Amino acid sequence: MKPTIRRRLADVAACGLWLLTLTQAQAQAPAKAPPACPPPPEAGAPLSAGPVHLAWRTEPAALAVGQPFVLIVSLCPADARLTRVDATMPEHRHGMNYRPTIQALGPGRWRAEGLLWHMSGRWELRLDVTAADGGAHTARQSVPLP
Repeated sequence: MKPTIRRRLADVAACGLWLLTLTQAQAQAPAKAPPACPPPPEAGAPLSAGPVHLAWRTEPAALAVGQPFVLIVSLCPADARLTRVDATMPEHRHGMNYRPTIQALGPGRWRAEGLLWHMSGRWELRLDVTAADGGAHTARQSVPLP
């Protein structure tokens, strides 16, 4: 066998051994969990819906009976989608008289307009989200309106 062929075979064998060692090391390494990404505190009231963390706040900040308001929602991970916003009064067995519209503001940020709570009492806010894998999840939060 020529020296060049021997050298190439030795190089191929060395690469194969290196690749085998690397593969074994990766298989033995513990899997890293994806980093938690809750929205920052200034994003508003925190909630979770399955793998999606979210926070919401209203504009204006103080809610009043019969006054329209906007909901600003932050989702994490940012590729999750806000698909529905609704609210009901469980004790009275009714919901809002209006259906809010949802608009994407950018990665992980959403705006829901057209909300109006027409009675004082306990409202249950419902936020439906879809994760990047297509899974649908719902977050609910009780909100008292004086």
